[in-house]
Amino acid sequence: CPAAPNQWVDTPWAEGNYSVDDVPMSNELEAVLELLDEIEFDYSTDPDRYYVTGLSMGGFGTWDLLMRYPGKFAAGVPICGGADPSYANVLRDVPIFTVHSTDDPTVPAKGTQEMVKALRDAGSTVLKYQELEGMGHGVWNWTAENIDVWKWLFEQNLADR
Repeated sequence: CPAAPNQWVDTPWAEGNYSVDDVPMSNELEAVLELLDEIEFDYSTDPDRYYVTGLSMGGFGTWDLLMRYPGKFAAGVPICGGADPSYANVLRDVPIFTVHSTDDPTVPAKGTQEMVKALRDAGSTVLKYQELEGMGHGVWNWTAENIDVWKWLFEQNLADR
């Protein structure tokens, strides 16, 4: 397994959200897309069921991939990440299940809360948000152990959009 990248998205985590227009796509995320293309070429896959998920730094990466390639993934599960609320209209119809703890000291919940508000204001009916309390930055255990998150994720299909 390769070492973690410098950052999936080159933005300060403590600020929560960022502008996609001001932050170029990272080399690491470009490599992920290249790898996905290779997997798709070499193996039998179902492109209507590509999912993206990540936590913390990976939560930022998950949001970033969904914003830049909303038609590539059937759904996403960004966990304690940040995004660009101005892309809410782009993501309005993308199924997203996002999770954050209100007392996260590393990535403020404010970023996710702003993104959720922007998506709801844009009319999203496929957004799920679980706001937890008292879990700090470690909400991934709750998410990983919650069978409903995974049932929801695997019910999503790009062809259904």
